[in-house]
Amino acid sequence: MARKQPKNQLPLDFSVRGNRIVLHLGQVESQKLADDLFEGLINGDWIIEPAGEVADISYAQDIVHQIGHKLPYPDGIKIAQLHHVSDDFKGFSAIYKQKGWVFVNAASEINERNYHIHLLTVSLGLSSSYSNADSLAGRAEQLVFEALLPYDDVESFFRSDISKIPGFLASDIAGFFKVPFPMVLKRALQFKIITDEQYRNFMTVKPGSSSKPRELFITQDGNLDDLEARLFAED
Repeated sequence: MARKQPKNQLPLDFSVRGNRIVLHLGQVESQKLADDLFEGLINGDWIIEPAGEVADISYAQDIVHQIGHKLPYPDGIKIAQLHHVSDDFKGFSAIYKQKGWVFVNAASEINERNYHIHLLTVSLGLSSSYSNADSLAGRAEQLVFEALLPYDDVESFFRSDISKIPGFLASDIAGFFKVPFPMVLKRALQFKIITDEQYRNFMTVKPGSSSKPRELFITQDGNLDDLEARLFAED
């Protein structure tokens, strides 16, 4: 019996082009590591399944649903969080054995890893429309931002008169959106919620825990209950 195509996917035959990397993350060293890993996988130097010591494996259907666009995703995208890889390795998306795969570093920071998984998953749905890697990455980021960083939520954390964000609050904000803090700032700048000067200042903040941890509380109207006190408290 023919398998019913999910509503948020369009049929596309990926078998024509065979095994290939769709999008690299990171700089030159990370890309080289990705190429070596994928070549080793194709050559049979290591195997990705079954899951276990090499990687934790899950499916990406929740992410596809969360993004919400009808894109020509390959069938049954799997996410492999790789163990025992270099800290320099960030991740990549690929078509392997006619299936979509997302490979990330299991040891990377949790919010960074979540962002990378979303970005790479979306890249698989966009790859047929973008032959240029930079354009592909840019469009994938845009869709991830729309899904994970909506205006009202981002706006609730910032004010035009804020000049300081302590590390513990930056960590709380990143944890709320489950993406790296610089990505929240980039989105806030896109929305013009913060100025260029604020963006430059806030980008120097290193998210970290406070010596006096406080709960992050958002009121029903979307504002931080004690925003001013938290922003100007001792870090």
